[in-house]
Amino acid sequence: MDQTKTEGIKPVARHGGRSFYVRLLFLYFLNLTDWICTEALLFSGRFSEANPIMRPVLGGVWQTIFFKGILPLLLVLLCAAVYKLAGEEESRFANILLNIGIVAYILVNLRHIFNFVLLFFSI
Repeated sequence: MDQTKTEGIKPVARHGGRSFYVRLLFLYFLNLTDWICTEALLFSGRFSEANPIMRPVLGGVWQTIFFKGILPLLLVLLCAAVYKLAGEEESRFANILLNIGIVAYILVNLRHIFNFVLLFFSI
């Protein structure tokens, strides 16, 4: 390949084999699964929202859609745009924050699984 054709091409920043953008989408996916599981557990009547900040938000349908669906999506898109505009191959700080968010949401979703087990086997 001619070197002039590859000068403007930047490699995708990778961390552990996954790009920053794929992990960012995975974080949003974990947010959505948290939302769906929370709604299902609340609907059972046996559980209540553990996060005091989210308790008033979950009372209204449009508030819930905005705070649990639209706002996180906008933040993910903003984060992706800022990461791209920064022009850095790898941002260590951004990756650390992203990994912390992923681990936190994995723990939240594991707790949901535990709560579903309690719900289904305590009938």
